[in-house]
Amino acid sequence: MLLPIIDFVWLKFIRAFAVVMQLAEDSRLIMMLVSCTMAVAFILNVHSGRAIFWDVVNTLANRRLKSKLDRQPSPIDIPKNTVIRRQLRLPLKWTHYEDLPMATVLENNGRTVIMRIYTAINFMPHLSGAELLGRYHFVEAIFKWGSLKSEHSIGQQQFCLEMQALHRCNQLKGNLEYLTLSYLFALSSVKNEQLKQICDQLRWILWPGSSIELPPFHLESLLQPFGAGHYSYLGTYDNGDVVLPTTWLINPTISTISSRQLAHFEGMYGKDGSTNWSNGRQEQPLGSRNVYLNL
Repeated sequence: MLLPIIDFVWLKFIRAFAVVMQLAEDSRLIMMLVSCTMAVAFILNVHSGRAIFWDVVNTLANRRLKSKLDRQPSPIDIPKNTVIRRQLRLPLKWTHYEDLPMATVLENNGRTVIMRIYTAINFMPHLSGAELLGRYHFVEAIFKWGSLKSEHSIGQQQFCLEMQALHRCNQLKGNLEYLTLSYLFALSSVKNEQLKQICDQLRWILWPGSSIELPPFHLESLLQPFGAGHYSYLGTYDNGDVVLPTTWLINPTISTISSRQLAHFEGMYGKDGSTNWSNGRQEQPLGSRNVYLNL
């Protein structure tokens, strides 16, 4: 029943198309209209095909990214007794961290506190040396906190605050594109003077979406340089808005923070309107990954 109808419709279309082409031979105007129509149809098909192609490419890329992130979750516990010792060819080189940026902004995105700096591209702080294959420029620093546990731990020792500084090398892709420094803080009765410039301003950005420009200070006062002796492994970075594959460099030198300073972080409000007293991710299994101690 259906096939005869399809054949009939197709026959009518062929005959109508033949009539149009016959008229086109006798009329320059009709020939131009037919040519333009066919050209537009061709262009639309090309654009449609290109859109479909890029949709497929992006879907496959997102699937590959998710698969990669699933294979290397963070945070982890650093197993001090089973790390692989690795001798660095050169120590880490820190450039422009001692320079004063033009502006430093602190933001509450509802998941964490984000610190970004604004400065001339030629003076953007960056890391090189060690085993790095390029220059890694500073992107942002975030904070993960919790009275019982922040994120990373070392030898099952847990901490109450972690500062994570994301860096990026534009020339590299995959796990090598991003590098994240980790600084761990334990609770103490002594105030941390380096963190004072952050903690004292948190009261102005209690609510998600709020931000404030900080009094000027150089990044080196927060991200204190280390050349060797750090741990490294492949994991993920999560600032609440985006999750990225990254190489972690974890500073084994533990800093301190007072309970009053920690309370400033725990008083931040999240996207749901409740107090964000803890924002650290749950510890993940190491699996088949290696953790290195870089000497």
